[in-house]
Amino acid sequence: MRYLPTPAFFFGLAANEEIIVSLAKGKNVLVKYLNKTVPDDNGTCLVFFELNGQTRSVQILDRNIQVERIVHRKAIGDHEVGSPLQGSISKILVKEGEQIKANAPLFIIEAMKMESTITAPMDGTVKAIHLPPKTMVEQDDLIIEITSE
Repeated sequence: MRYLPTPAFFFGLAANEEIIVSLAKGKNVLVKYLNKTVPDDNGTCLVFFELNGQTRSVQILDRNIQVERIVHRKAIGDHEVGSPLQGSISKILVKEGEQIKANAPLFIIEAMKMESTITAPMDGTVKAIHLPPKTMVEQDDLIIEITSE
C-alpha cells in the first residue's frame, strides 16, 4: 500500500509544497520540498526537503543540463608516465627529445597545496608530452611518454 499522489509523481513538487506519502496502513510520512542547489561541473546538485519536520538532503544528477567532461588517456605501458594522484600539473621539467636517466625529475604535481616531483622510471628519451602545465589530472592520466634506449 505505497501511494504517491499522482501530480507529485508526474510533475514533482513546487517549492515549499507538502504531501503526505502513505507507506503502509497507519504509517504516513509528511514530505516538504524546500530547494535545490545549482548543478556543479559534474551536473550534480543537492535537493533539500523535510521528512516529518527534519531537514534532509540528497545528491542527484540533473539530467536537464549538458555536461562536458574532459577525459584524458590513461598511462598503461612501462614507457608511459602518468599522474600518481589527482591534482594539477604545476610544471613540466623536461622537453620532447631530451635524453633522461632513471630517477630524473619529469614533472611536478600539486595537490592540496603540496607538491610532488615525479621521476623517470627508466633511462630513455622523452618521446611525447601529452598534457601541458596547469592541467587538472586524475590518477593515472598519461602525461609523458618515454622511449627506452
